[in-house]
Amino acid sequence: GRRQRQMCIRDRVYTVIQSLTDNGLTEFKPGHIADRLRETGQPMLTWEIRGELARLEAAGLVSADERTGAYRLSDTARKAS
Repeated sequence: GRRQRQMCIRDRVYTVIQSLTDNGLTEFKPGHIADRLRETGQPMLTWEIRGELARLEAAGLVSADERTGAYRLSDTARKAS
């Protein structure tokens, strides 16, 4: 149902974040994620991506820089990868 769909979206967003950071990007914005999802034929709206980033931040997996609007993979998430 809805909960399973949300987990799937979160997994997709998190997988893209891991891919971006594995390729050397230390900071990313929702647009980076949207571009990668579009390239792989899985487009998402920016507000959906922002919502998932907020959930990932609440879970301690990413952190936001309020000054720049960029996100970083948290140290905790990096160690778990």
